[in-house]
Amino acid sequence: MAKQESKYGVQAGEPVGVIAAQSVGEPGTQMVLRTFHFAGIAASIATSGLPRIIELLDAKKTPSTPISKIYLNESSKKSFAKADEVAKKISEIEMRSITRRIVEDFSKGKILVMLNAQAMQAADLTAGHAAARLKKDLGLDAKVGKHGNIVIGTHTKNLKEVRAIAVKLTKSIVNGIEGAGRAMVAQDQKTQEFYVESAGSNIEPMMEIDGVDSSRIYTNDIFEMYRVFGIEAARTTLALELKKTLEEQEISVNERHIALIADAMTSSGTIQSIGRHGLVGKKESVFARAAFEETVKHLINAAAFGQIDYMRGVTENILVGKQIPLGTGSVKLSIKREEGKKKK
Repeated sequence: MAKQESKYGVQAGEPVGVIAAQSVGEPGTQMVLRTFHFAGIAASIATSGLPRIIELLDAKKTPSTPISKIYLNESSKKSFAKADEVAKKISEIEMRSITRRIVEDFSKGKILVMLNAQAMQAADLTAGHAAARLKKDLGLDAKVGKHGNIVIGTHTKNLKEVRAIAVKLTKSIVNGIEGAGRAMVAQDQKTQEFYVESAGSNIEPMMEIDGVDSSRIYTNDIFEMYRVFGIEAARTTLALELKKTLEEQEISVNERHIALIADAMTSSGTIQSIGRHGLVGKKESVFARAAFEETVKHLINAAAFGQIDYMRGVTENILVGKQIPLGTGSVKLSIKREEGKKKK
């Protein structure tokens, strides 16, 4: 009789967790500790290889190099001019990048911001626009003075307060979205559509810009995807980022193993790391937690609070030398007494 093929991806009792861990862990030892320049954004260097894998599996709140892809709607994606317009609205420009000099007048309680004409022209900004942004964001009395410079009234003559305002000014945003970083127009070689790449991440305000397709906006920051779109989007982003990082190193791992890791990290409804502060640290089994890290702490706490280990998992059974409840260990055979007597 021919063996019947299973309609499921795996057989019952298959230790999928262990296999997934091996499938990612073993090639992970061959990964290179290096970074590379992200296409289209020469100023930003994207974290890749092992550092990026660690960043993802440790579920770090903010990635070391956040990058966003802002896709445009049907009316804008074929036009470079419209894409460039969106990029200028997104691109984050700080006051210090367009300033030539800042002069503090403590006797009058005023600050004179001398602008760099070339930097202003490159950023497509005017003194009036910068002054209006300062007034809106910082609540300062900012006006355009002689020679196109900005004059700010601080309403105080206290040296410390005037200096604090001047320092705050240099870091203030005069154009674009805070946290978005530098934005540039790129083109997809397959579809020939234009989109915007940003060396930063703050997608919620980006979605409100005219011409942006909010359904296709993407960032490599899994926590931001979680905040804006929910846990399913975070799970998909996590799986995509893991897959992309491995492929960049020319390491082939079946996507089912990667999907399982992403599922495990997001199964609770929030993003958990894989480690003593996440999945392993919250395991039901005392022995499983103790076998990973902080052995003495887990055993003492279990003894002090009378915790019971029901030995349902793989780790704890291996630890005490019992058969694991998977594979052949998940099957129990029995025989009827009457049938046994007849055979004899």
